[in-house]
Amino acid sequence: MIGVVLWSSLPQETAIIWCEDNAALAYLQGRENLASSGNWPESGDLVELECETSGPLRHARRVEVVSGYRRSELPDILRGMSHDLPAQPMLRVITNDALCKEDPQPLKIAIAG
Repeated sequence: MIGVVLWSSLPQETAIIWCEDNAALAYLQGRENLASSGNWPESGDLVELECETSGPLRHARRVEVVSGYRRSELPDILRGMSHDLPAQPMLRVITNDALCKEDPQPLKIAIAG
């Protein structure tokens, strides 16, 4: 699986990884979970990993940084995006009546807006 390191601490040998399947975040702890003895992954790094769920936690195993895909500025980009978000919710619930007056079924959907 492919993931992106969202947060990393070298002294604690801990990292949090977003995974491409959009499931729970994966937690990396300890060098024994790295695929090789290379550098500790940093925030913004693209990584390959295997996941293992144990209780409520998803653990990252056999983590390896994909060479050439380091984005150390990612945390700052994400922080900056949070300041640009509108005060209103990004999703709103609407009925089919709002989309089409001919079909009065009570089905509700969520759309971005």
